[in-house]
Amino acid sequence: MEYRETEKIKFTLRDDNILQTECFPNTIMTLEDGRESTRISAEMVNYAPLPLLCDLTNVVKMTQDCRKHFSGAQHAETFSKCALIVTNPVSKIIGNFFLGLNKPLKPTKLFTNKEEGVKWLKQV
Repeated sequence: MEYRETEKIKFTLRDDNILQTECFPNTIMTLEDGRESTRISAEMVNYAPLPLLCDLTNVVKMTQDCRKHFSGAQHAETFSKCALIVTNPVSKIIGNFFLGLNKPLKPTKLFTNKEEGVKWLKQV
């Protein structure tokens, strides 16, 4: 298992070949944070897309530019499909905005718990 961390995000390449990201409490995600996350994700998956488990629970705000970046081609190169974990009203709003307005290029779904998200990620 490989692990990296920024001041806002924990990245874990799990033993089941799922890249898991989790933000620290009260995270505000900016475009710069999104670009850094994409760079680290690409390095951790060796530039070969893997399933992504992204826990948005601790995100309190994500800028429009950051959401646009995460739905774009550069970020899409880092994952095969994405399960977004949304467990509170704020993260649900962010997740719904992301899916509704930004239209990710790869299959992306919202889940209220990690187990269901992992189960979906492991489906072929």
